[in-house]
Amino acid sequence: LVSSGATGIPKGTGVSHCSVLAYAHWVVETFAIDETTIFGNQTPFYFSMSVLDIYATLLSGASLYLLPKLYFSFPAKLLDCMIQKKINTIYWVPTALSIVANWKVLDYVSLPYMEKVLFAGEVMPVKQLNYWRRKMPELLYANLYGPTEVTDICAYYIVDRDFADSETLPIGRACDNCDLIILREDGTEAAPGEIGELCVRGSFVADGY
Repeated sequence: LVSSGATGIPKGTGVSHCSVLAYAHWVVETFAIDETTIFGNQTPFYFSMSVLDIYATLLSGASLYLLPKLYFSFPAKLLDCMIQKKINTIYWVPTALSIVANWKVLDYVSLPYMEKVLFAGEVMPVKQLNYWRRKMPELLYANLYGPTEVTDICAYYIVDRDFADSETLPIGRACDNCDLIILREDGTEAAPGEIGELCVRGSFVADGY
């Protein structure tokens, strides 16, 4: 997998089979992915987010449909395609979700098969999330957080309350196979309320870290 790291300069990240399997098992168990799940894939396969779609599908017997990239420039056509393919689960970057919200496509097209909306890779703007939640309040929405160096994700937050448009979503709690630790500059664990560096340990961490 390729990561920009903290510098913005692309570099390779060695993710082991063990980490991918641990991550895929967590995804399947946490979000109840099974043979009835039909993913609508938005992220290209060179992007770490695609690990969730690919390996959760292989592990659970779900289906994975590659949504044509061109359709994200024509959101009404995108949603029509999702209805035709009976897509019920998506894991998209917030920019893609925001295209649907900004064009208010859900005012005109509903997604009758949709069940789960997962997102990561960027900060999800709450205003656009609120549009989705107003139009489809019965869905599960989850904010996933993590760098490539933890295979994809190390923390998640299932949206369980209302947020004002001006608020920011929390990153939530650590995934079951991970620990999140905030460390001071001297390497000791920070106390509640103290500022420090967020560090991750567990089976998702890539080789060499």
